[in-house]
Amino acid sequence: MKVSNLILQKLIGKGVFGEVYLSNYEGKNELYATKIYDRIKIENSADLTRYFNNEIRFLHDLNHPNIVKFIEGKKTKKHFYIVTEYCNGGELSEALEKYKLKYGKPFSEEIVQYLMKQIIDAFNYLHSQGIIHRDIKLENILLQYETEEDKKNLNIMKAIPKIIDFGLSIKPLNGEAKTIVGSPLNMAPILLSKYTNPKIREAVYDYKVDIWSLGSICYEMLIGEFAFDSEDIDELVKKIEKGDYTVPLSLSEEAVSFLNAMLQYSPKNRLACAQLSKSRFLQQNINTFHKIQIDKFSDRIINGNELVINIKTNNLFCSIFNKVYDNLIVGSNSKHINQKFDVEQNYVFSAGIFYKN
Repeated sequence: MKVSNLILQKLIGKGVFGEVYLSNYEGKNELYATKIYDRIKIENSADLTRYFNNEIRFLHDLNHPNIVKFIEGKKTKKHFYIVTEYCNGGELSEALEKYKLKYGKPFSEEIVQYLMKQIIDAFNYLHSQGIIHRDIKLENILLQYETEEDKKNLNIMKAIPKIIDFGLSIKPLNGEAKTIVGSPLNMAPILLSKYTNPKIREAVYDYKVDIWSLGSICYEMLIGEFAFDSEDIDELVKKIEKGDYTVPLSLSEEAVSFLNAMLQYSPKNRLACAQLSKSRFLQQNINTFHKIQIDKFSDRIINGNELVINIKTNNLFCSIFNKVYDNLIVGSNSKHINQKFDVEQNYVFSAGIFYKN
């Protein structure tokens, strides 16, 4: 099938709003991905029009090595086409499942560090542009392997993650939004609560909803499942309101602290991407990471090998900045110190609480 000089080779994916084809331009070998939209459906639906326009507008304007590159848009009487760079590794969700099948475990901390460093950098860029993605999930991150051999061997450390799907993204004038959008298992508490509680439908939120979702996908990569999981949204909300999630004692303090900096119930306690990028988990060699000191958390250990973390009471034990502070153990009744984060003043962050270094 051809669209002008664009040759659509084969179907490589299907989404809610269209199909994706492997493609190339006539007379050239370089491969691209082309998403096809039904023009009549788009033009007859205000929601689909908004989705399509968002996808075009944001992809066209964004320029970052970890965001899929926009090539061009085309249209015929029946269809719209968006051409982007082609990523040969498919979705990150597929890579994780293949890795689990092959090795019997989720990604290592080294792999997650490698991926999250780039993903966080991409979202730092997005947020600096005033854009809230609002649909962060492993399915919306593609992998570009250096070689087919790396792809075959699942050599994730030789792949570049690329963010896709900006249809639900928004660039609000005042930095705040109200619309309920996203994928429930990765949605921030405020969005899920708005969905189930009509009384707070008008409540606003900002880019910090993306930070929660980043914590959710990071947990999924490290643990192999969702931090909060249910097929029923009301039940999912109850689990998040309770606030407990578990991590295996085999994780490092740095990894747990990094997760906790994102999976905070209150948006004000979630670190921005610029702050997360300075965390020990992303900055330090994994060989320097610290094991969880079991004796300090005996009351929060269940099943003999899992540590319970609560997104509201913030029970965590190490700073993600500078170095590990063994004395910074946050009790369940601790009060938040309401001070603005300032790296130059050497405040260190521990579970939603700031301490002067």
